[in-house]
Amino acid sequence: MNNDTESEAIDKPIGLTLSFFKRFVEIHGGREAFQGLTTGDVCTKFLLPYTASTKLSLAEHVCHQPGGSFYAKPATWFVSHAWSYLYLDVVDALDDFFQEQGLDDSVALWFCTFCNNQHEIEGHIHSFQHWFQIFRSALREIGNVVMVMSPWNDPTTLKRTWCVFEVYASIVENARFEIAMGRTQRAGFLQDMQSQDHVAFLQMLGTIQSEKSQTTMPMDRVNIFHHIHGEVGFAKLDRMVFDAIEKWMLRTVDQQIDQATSLGSKAAWLFSKGQIAEGEAQYDIAAALFQESYEKYRDEKGIMFPGTWKAFAQLAKQKMHLGGSHDDVEAMYLEALDHQMELLSRDHEDTLDTMTNLGDCYINHGKYDMALKLLLECFDHQLNLFGEDHQVTLGTMSQIGNALRHKNKPQDALQWMRRCYEIACRVFGDDHPQASVFQHNLGVLYNRIGDFGSAEMHITASCTAFERMLRLDHSGAVAFRLSLGDTYRHQGKYAEAKKTLLSCLQNENLYSRLKESCYQYLGYLFLAMGEFNHASEYLNRGLEYVTTQGNTAEKQANYLLPLFILKTKTAKFDHLDEIDSFEKAMLEINWIQDVWKNWTCHGCYQEIFGIVYSCVKCPALSLRYCRSCVDLKKQEAFCNHGRKFLEGEKPPLRYLQEQRLKIFLKNSQWAEYQQHFLAYQVYCDENHVSFDERLAQHTVGG
Repeated sequence: MNNDTESEAIDKPIGLTLSFFKRFVEIHGGREAFQGLTTGDVCTKFLLPYTASTKLSLAEHVCHQPGGSFYAKPATWFVSHAWSYLYLDVVDALDDFFQEQGLDDSVALWFCTFCNNQHEIEGHIHSFQHWFQIFRSALREIGNVVMVMSPWNDPTTLKRTWCVFEVYASIVENARFEIAMGRTQRAGFLQDMQSQDHVAFLQMLGTIQSEKSQTTMPMDRVNIFHHIHGEVGFAKLDRMVFDAIEKWMLRTVDQQIDQATSLGSKAAWLFSKGQIAEGEAQYDIAAALFQESYEKYRDEKGIMFPGTWKAFAQLAKQKMHLGGSHDDVEAMYLEALDHQMELLSRDHEDTLDTMTNLGDCYINHGKYDMALKLLLECFDHQLNLFGEDHQVTLGTMSQIGNALRHKNKPQDALQWMRRCYEIACRVFGDDHPQASVFQHNLGVLYNRIGDFGSAEMHITASCTAFERMLRLDHSGAVAFRLSLGDTYRHQGKYAEAKKTLLSCLQNENLYSRLKESCYQYLGYLFLAMGEFNHASEYLNRGLEYVTTQGNTAEKQANYLLPLFILKTKTAKFDHLDEIDSFEKAMLEINWIQDVWKNWTCHGCYQEIFGIVYSCVKCPALSLRYCRSCVDLKKQEAFCNHGRKFLEGEKPPLRYLQEQRLKIFLKNSQWAEYQQHFLAYQVYCDENHVSFDERLAQHTVGG
């Protein structure tokens, strides 16, 4: 063959029609003869003998047969599959897929088993580079790839490096990538979605990891991995596969919704679709689906049907994600919970799931005591029913750790968080999404206790895992990057923190709760950097959000404290109106003591009462200590700069009163001075402020 002819052959790879693959079964004894045979078996038992006379590929062999042009045509789809798959399952999966695409049996497929010369492969005639170019050139010219996957949640294809290569080539050549599944796998998926909800999808995310694929020839794996690392990377490759699976899942569930013969059946599939949307952090879409599911269940099954309240509880969860008011969301959860306890009992998984989500709602709105009480009760029931290793039990354990962290009990929280992560890694593997969530939560806790190195290690690992499994703009991945940005800030890595946090804020899909966290982290970052205008902008945005959402004093205090520091650094409290306004805001959230509200000491983990100490050599707003811990030299566990670099700041409410007195004194407003000094003395007495820390009283002319 001359070069021009060879080039033309590569430019227009010949495939075989889907009808031929069915015909191939017929001429070799029908489906019964193929039962239990893999593609590899078919190659050995039927293909090689069938093409023995020409020693050509099956596609080329057919071209030379009378009427061969009816079956052998320029391929329009590239088929990726594993040779260990049952041949009939592959043909059936392709048949179903092309029917869904509106294509008939005449569609021509480039199927490696049948389009590569198996006689040459058997004789090891060609090098890796030869087959690499054959596959990539064929895929480039065809432009459409369909990967047959089995089982749906742990596909063998992605355990074979040559199949992984085909995904890589799809990305590099900008080809369309789709997946097809056999009828058995489709049925298994539908059953999993009805029985396990989103759990099955999460497990799939954990099992698919193309970097762990293998080849028969070790050097093939080395060579293919070299190309993938250099051009694409495994995270992007896996992400494309996940996207294709999600599209197939939605397409399949939509078919079930359309084909449902009753309102109850339609409601069940709407619920499943809502779970998929929630997993994708599409909370507005999920809310609409759960709303419709709830209404259809209610209309057909009534309020005495458990599924009605399961859908209603999930609707409450989406409203919480979307920033719905605490009172409204809590009322929805409590209504669902009342019905579930009546219909199912407290010891049912659905009831306990609603309890866990209500606990999360309480945490989000600063009601930590209520959250912890509810979650501990829920955990006891789950432990007895399902055991410690069950996924739902682990989820509640993680929330208990979260509640304890907010209640300033980080050492107790650390025990729960570590246990969660260790169990998840042992039971599900460290690649499982839930293990990544627990690792992230563990990192956040290390941040809280001042172990920023461990925090960065854990949070970075969880970010890498989530960005592989989920979209870069998925709220879970964004939440993890927010934590990473805040970890950078604690370590004084301000450039990395700024880049990370601002990229999160620019995300168009950022839902309200995450946006509020982003405002807070950016406010602290710019305050630490001395960029006070930017700090003011973000802190005030965050405060406005939590105020309008009806959040508790705990949430508002998270903003008033850094705003207090900002105003002291910008001399705002040189003016009485600023003092009066800020003091009023503090009193409105019952901030009436000599404390740094929600600021805990890194030595004892308790809320700091009285003067707060920090090292001027360490990153600003990062490590802080109470007077008792400074006296015990506990800061030396975190900082080796020496006590001489520690500076103390008086707590906000005392500082404001003293500033007001100084202004009255400066302006010779003696009546006001005397009146407020008496109030100041009462405050100091009630809060046990030592006399050496108090302002001395001045008299007229004194």
